[in-house]
Amino acid sequence: MQTELTKNQEVLITIKKIGINGEGIGYYKRLAVFVDGVFPPEEVVVRIRELHRGYAVADAVRIKKRAYYRERPFCKHYGVCGGCQLQHVKYDEQLRLKEDLLRQAFERYTKLNLKAIKFIPFHPVANPRAYRHKAQMPVRNTESGLVTGLYKKESNDLVDVLNCPVQDPRINEVNRRVLELCDAHDIRAFEPSVMQGMLRYVVTRISAATGEIQVTLVVTIFNHALKPLAKKIVEIPGVVSCAISKNHDAKNHEIFGDTVELLAGEPVIHEAIGETRYALNPKAFFQLNPEETAKLYAYVDTFFDDGDKTLLDLYTGSGALGLHVAKRFDRVVGVDADKASIDSANLNRKLNKAGNVVFYHGDAAETMNKLDKKGLRFDVAVFDPPRSGLDDALIDRLLRNPIKKLIYVSCNPSTLAKNVHKLSRKYTVKSVMPFDMFPQTSHIESVVLLQVK
Repeated sequence: MQTELTKNQEVLITIKKIGINGEGIGYYKRLAVFVDGVFPPEEVVVRIRELHRGYAVADAVRIKKRAYYRERPFCKHYGVCGGCQLQHVKYDEQLRLKEDLLRQAFERYTKLNLKAIKFIPFHPVANPRAYRHKAQMPVRNTESGLVTGLYKKESNDLVDVLNCPVQDPRINEVNRRVLELCDAHDIRAFEPSVMQGMLRYVVTRISAATGEIQVTLVVTIFNHALKPLAKKIVEIPGVVSCAISKNHDAKNHEIFGDTVELLAGEPVIHEAIGETRYALNPKAFFQLNPEETAKLYAYVDTFFDDGDKTLLDLYTGSGALGLHVAKRFDRVVGVDADKASIDSANLNRKLNKAGNVVFYHGDAAETMNKLDKKGLRFDVAVFDPPRSGLDDALIDRLLRNPIKKLIYVSCNPSTLAKNVHKLSRKYTVKSVMPFDMFPQTSHIESVVLLQVK
């Protein structure tokens, strides 16, 4: 009797859960098998594609027992482009699966008593489609002209996507017009294999508050044809700003280059959450789902009480969250390691006339040490780090000099749980609240409240 899997072998497995990338996970003789496009409790015949130490990767051959919540994906590109992972699952079930995924992260990476933590269910979004207010689309040349697209999962192969249904439809229309204008001005996509062409990405952002649209062309070099092109782009209805960012390094996986140059229109567009206004330059970070962001900020606001006088806003980005709650505090200090973000935050501070807010450019832990030497103490700290989470230096700083209340906004359940496990030496985890910032995907935004023991 065969006990070990071999490549291309077909086996029947039952899917038990989903993984962090939305893949179904089943087991064959205790070996985890990862399969895209399936979910619990489906029974699936799979063909083994890759064998690794401790797990295997397989392709679904046929679904023997289909889940009740399976549905037909609404996008023709689904399963080919790498943008969404859960369109084959009805929306309510997507939320339940992601709740399980969040809890699994805490079970795996912490030793906490999860029964003592309040895990709050997702609140469904009103429209789980057309929610993205920003698109960063690579481009390529075709015989019929330029097209935008998205890369296949774990690949450099670009799938043509001219009409993405999870983006605001106005972005799709603007991108189509921009490509037509680029073709008319003989602007070609950069082809790294031959090091020819100029255009790498079209970055389009639309304000939910004002409807203003900002277009940024990421190019390898400046070309004089770009200025008349930019003037035509700002004639597209709704577009008020067109800029370029030069990124000539073919091996650089970052989208933007170091600088941004305005070619036509306004240098910023304006967004708002409640009464708080934001001026967004092309590189300024802002959540791409403003509706859910407003709900998240309102939820964070419920954690503050009259005794909270000072707020430390780490990884502040453009200062969005800190400025939104600033009226609750005597002093707000924001910190970010990215200079462009701090420049944007200071612009937003002036826009909102927030005299009780100050922003610092620097590493989070190092800046905290400097603030401590100045005698500054904080009642609350809020942080919204990148997917990599908090670094060890910051965690050590929070453990050595505890702040009575921490609010952790996370976009990665795994790093969140790992960080919380370390912080639990001095802090008690009170609650975990997920927000569906990215419907149709496996991504989870969540807010964790921690209080010093």
